[in-house]
Amino acid sequence: MIFFLYGEDTYRSRQKLKAIKEKFKTSDKSGVNLIVLDGEKTPIKNICQEILTVPFLYEKKLIIIENLQRRKGGGQDEIVKLIEKDKIPKSSVIVLWEEGDVLRNTKIFNLLNRPKYAEKFSLLTETQLTKWVEAEIKNKKIKIETPALKLLINYVGSDLWQMANEIEKLTAYVKTKKEKQNIITVFDVNLLVKSKLDDNIFNLTDALGNKNKKLALKLIGEQIQGGFSALYILGMLTRHFRILLQVKELLQNEYSFISPADPAIRQKIAKDLNLHPYVTSKALYQSKNFSLEELKKIHQSLLSVDIKLKTTNLDPRLLLDLLTNQACS
Repeated sequence: MIFFLYGEDTYRSRQKLKAIKEKFKTSDKSGVNLIVLDGEKTPIKNICQEILTVPFLYEKKLIIIENLQRRKGGGQDEIVKLIEKDKIPKSSVIVLWEEGDVLRNTKIFNLLNRPKYAEKFSLLTETQLTKWVEAEIKNKKIKIETPALKLLINYVGSDLWQMANEIEKLTAYVKTKKEKQNIITVFDVNLLVKSKLDDNIFNLTDALGNKNKKLALKLIGEQIQGGFSALYILGMLTRHFRILLQVKELLQNEYSFISPADPAIRQKIAKDLNLHPYVTSKALYQSKNFSLEELKKIHQSLLSVDIKLKTTNLDPRLLLDLLTNQACS
């Protein structure tokens, strides 16, 4: 028997792998016949030997081979031959697990990419993600308000590793609340989830505010790859540039008679815009990098991207990259 597990959603593929292990251990509690091999580095002759060797004291042997497709210098053909010539013993259960997507033009992929063997774990759609989060929270014996559920998904996106971690934190938190209602609220999500994500994205807003295009593009790529919602990223960028625009307008209109270097300017702007002094200081510094007209155009572009993200199927990464190019030009 052969299982071929792959796809971008490594959380669910790992969960599937874990389930296979646990089922196997119900018959082989010692785990003596559970073998996990690094398919990228283990000598191919050792892998083949494990496949062909009979189990010790039990009827079945589970061999997990991770990331065989990453292997350099060949070796996969030996596994292909064993499968094609039906030389794999009935006692050997093989799981080929790949981290992320895989190469499609290989013999082993073409051989195994069929319902009999393969299961692909793609990133969940928004509807699927909503159902997954609801099920996970229900399993924790707690509830979540609908607005809080939407907010949680907007903040975290499709990264199930982080989502599972956030659900654990939220579960532990609500069970300590005095109300003892075991319900996750919008306040809870903002308190425990948003603050962490804000920290992660500060570097990105700073890079854009300082017109560091290379760093900004790199950080946007990391945020998207990490599964963060494009709408959340855009929301943070919109807030940042709105502050820069407001600060620039005050400097040119209300406080044009005060030198930007005067310490009093920070206090006045912080009070007028209800900003933390630290945020105000950054905005004062970064607003020098833009003219008032530039900031107005960027603000309009942010609104335009927001509409496109909500009404079209355009690539979110492409839209954010184009926005970055404009802001850093």
